[in-house]
Amino acid sequence: MSFFSNLISKSKSIFRFIFMKSVGACLAVLFLGLAAFFLAYPFASVVTGRGGEEAKVLSVADHMGKLKTGWRVGGLFQVGVDLHQKKFDRIYCFYPAWPDQLQPLKGDVVKVWPAKKPLFGAPAIDGWGWFVVGTVLILGLVMLELAFLSLALH
Repeated sequence: MSFFSNLISKSKSIFRFIFMKSVGACLAVLFLGLAAFFLAYPFASVVTGRGGEEAKVLSVADHMGKLKTGWRVGGLFQVGVDLHQKKFDRIYCFYPAWPDQLQPLKGDVVKVWPAKKPLFGAPAIDGWGWFVVGTVLILGLVMLELAFLSLALH
């Protein structure tokens, strides 16, 4: 009888191990996605704010394909801009830029980066905007650490 009880207890511990590692992997994927989202905003804001060139917004789309990514209070927007008398489409802008810019509008000025073939843009950041960028950066780093910690579940 002890052989079967040992076999059952070992199989329970193996199933528990597999279950906990699966939960940890799922949580890691979730937290990595959130970390990428939270870290992309400060990266785009700092790069465009320091090395970008000013361009005028010509068109605004609040969706990528069939997926809606922009709302009244922010999101990821796809804009078309006029930069040095050239028109560029599909430039991705993260909003909001606090305290007063919640979404891009036609005629707004955004900074785009890189200058030769812009990929992403952001409005100029000043005042409380830098505080918000720093806060979002810290949240992204916390999510990244939670992703690594969730892999250590046992």
